[in-house]
Amino acid sequence: MTRFDWRALENELTDALVRAVSGVAADHPDERCYAAALWLLYRETDGPIRLPMLAVNTVEALDRVPADDRDDVRWSPADWEFDDVDWLPDEVARRWEHDLAGYARRGTVAQWDATFDRFVTALVTVCRRARRGLGGLPVVVLDPELHPTVIPRILPKAQVSRMFPELDEHARAWSELAALPPARRAAHLAGLLGTFDGPIGSEEAEKALRDLGPDAVPALLPRLGVPGEAWQAAKILADIGWADDTVIGALAEALDRTDGPDRSWVAAALSRLGRLDVVLAAPGASGEVVTAVAAPYRSFRDHSSAPRPLDYGPLERALQDRPELLSVLESELSPGTPMCEIGAAEVDEALRGTGSAHALVRRHAVTVLGERRLGAAVGRRVLPVLAGRAADDPDPLVRRLAVLGLRWWGRQGHAYLDVGRAARDGDPDGSVRVAAQGWLDEAGG
Repeated sequence: MTRFDWRALENELTDALVRAVSGVAADHPDERCYAAALWLLYRETDGPIRLPMLAVNTVEALDRVPADDRDDVRWSPADWEFDDVDWLPDEVARRWEHDLAGYARRGTVAQWDATFDRFVTALVTVCRRARRGLGGLPVVVLDPELHPTVIPRILPKAQVSRMFPELDEHARAWSELAALPPARRAAHLAGLLGTFDGPIGSEEAEKALRDLGPDAVPALLPRLGVPGEAWQAAKILADIGWADDTVIGALAEALDRTDGPDRSWVAAALSRLGRLDVVLAAPGASGEVVTAVAAPYRSFRDHSSAPRPLDYGPLERALQDRPELLSVLESELSPGTPMCEIGAAEVDEALRGTGSAHALVRRHAVTVLGERRLGAAVGRRVLPVLAGRAADDPDPLVRRLAVLGLRWWGRQGHAYLDVGRAARDGDPDGSVRVAAQGWLDEAGG
């Protein structure tokens, strides 16, 4: 599909939304609607994009909520009295979702991203037009990830300030922070870690500290000595990636005096900073060793501003020197566990990993290579290797993951459907046959 009729989508959704909200108002003439919302924007990167649900709430319905809960319910459509208004016939929704998915997946993952952004713009247009059609009733998109950016695109500034004052507070808080010198900014942000009530929450503070880089290190090091806080400081230090003697020394000291989750995160930070040797040499380290060995290969690695390049050497040496760790490492890096996402510069090491003597390394390698976002040029190198592993690897889990990797490459992987047919018809392992059948079903045989 090379074109998509965005105007037709906007027209149909606007008309349907106005009809549905007008119907709710007509069915409840003694109540006053204060807002309608499009919510639950389900999407899967490089996969389906679902049309949102429609919710409507009234002043009277909100008044029926206990007073202490009203602020939480006011903009929580899941808690509204009319949380799932029937606004689109099923066949209409299915048609648009089918066309959206086809258009979004027409090429690269970047095109999927651009399509979703354009879809959000369409919903903004729908809300603005519906507001006019409903006599000024606020109609908004409510989505946790989009909230700070999409609401100001829908409502006039005065209405945003009145209805969502937290957005103004949020912008003001960031503006004040930006005016501070880096050291003071870091100290302030470090004080926000673990807090959830203010305009800037703990997760945002964590990302901002990471983005400050080495300027944030002096504010984080003292927190390594605070029980219950050391874990987050260690994670951010690993995300920053600044592995000088001061940072490594502070983490090594923290490894000696912490326990529980704090110690596990400190061990993982040392490993992510390239100092697994410090963890292996620490007295009394057991579960922390497994956490540390696995850390560079799991998704937390990607929180770093500049992740250390993929290197299977430490994992292979641990499997060689400490064979008793195999079963717990298999659990730490089991299928379904979020793995790191590699870049094009790491493909060579991942390809090397597909030939490792250790099945655990091969499993990880075929998993991270099953990523269409790496681009068509990488795909031409990767797909033959995945096909070979799907056909011949002695480990059934590697074969299954390789089949899934071929599937995740989408249309580019269809050149290897014969491998899927052979696996479906002849692989001795049932899970491989099921994976191959799923791929063939998706590809139309």
